[in-house]
Amino acid sequence: MDPPNAAQLANVAHDLMAAKMYSLASCVMLFYDIVITMGDEVEKIWMQPRYTHITLLYALNRYLSPLGYIVIIASFHMNWPVSTCERYVLYPEALKVVTTFVIGLIFVLRVYAIYGKNKLVGCAGGALLAAELGVKIWAFLDGGRLHLPEGLHGCILVGKHPTRLAFTWIAELVFDTIIFSMTLYRTVAHYRGQRGRPQSLLKLIMRDGVTYFAVIFIVNAITVSIFISNIKAINASFSTLITSLMVSRLILNLKTAAQATNIYAVPVSRTNLSSVQYGENTIHSTIASHNGAFSLKSKFPLDTWHLPSSLR
Repeated sequence: MDPPNAAQLANVAHDLMAAKMYSLASCVMLFYDIVITMGDEVEKIWMQPRYTHITLLYALNRYLSPLGYIVIIASFHMNWPVSTCERYVLYPEALKVVTTFVIGLIFVLRVYAIYGKNKLVGCAGGALLAAELGVKIWAFLDGGRLHLPEGLHGCILVGKHPTRLAFTWIAELVFDTIIFSMTLYRTVAHYRGQRGRPQSLLKLIMRDGVTYFAVIFIVNAITVSIFISNIKAINASFSTLITSLMVSRLILNLKTAAQATNIYAVPVSRTNLSSVQYGENTIHSTIASHNGAFSLKSKFPLDTWHLPSSLR
């Protein structure tokens, strides 16, 4: 292949810098969100009387991506030796697999909870997550470093084959679509059972689920489309970091709304209540259920539950 002329080299340098700045801006976005929500995080997560598995998953989701991306952003701008880049280049996708497991587990537990701890639902969700991770691992093993013209530097992951790496985000699209559909079905069925009476916590689950699905589906669809169109994974950093941001907000919103109802622990009947347990917070209503649980009950009637104005 002939070396690029001056105009081609300038165009490559411009596109490369745009991609680097876009990734840096995405990382700054996540750090900014951490700063502005730190007060809520300390109050709703770290000042609680006890920690649960959700606390651990929240911490991993909240801090693994931004800390991991410090290394990734540095690799984009540093002139590493080829041997160093070859050893490192799969790191971004390895980090993506770990964060996908954490986020996927949060959503599997969420669906498992709203289906009354149905073991079949839990097993199906676990199998779906395992399949997604398997596809991601298969896809990112096809990755290699981007070969840049002399004078340009950066250790950047690209796929060796045109579309295989794109299955990283296709797998996410499939997983998110199925999880969202399960959440939608359960929430609509529950709402109909309540004959339209307002229940803010259940409405919050649905609202946040719709918002998360819409944002992440659009972002991942854009990532897949531009990757296939040969612009490669320019949107990959934003896709990963906005997912982490959205999941952190989802958990904080749920905890804020649950604590706003001034909940306290009471045992619930096996036959007269349906409960939704998420970490240490449980949302329940008065339709029949075949699953016993330990519930957290509001001092106020269910039809008077309202979210703070900041969450509406």
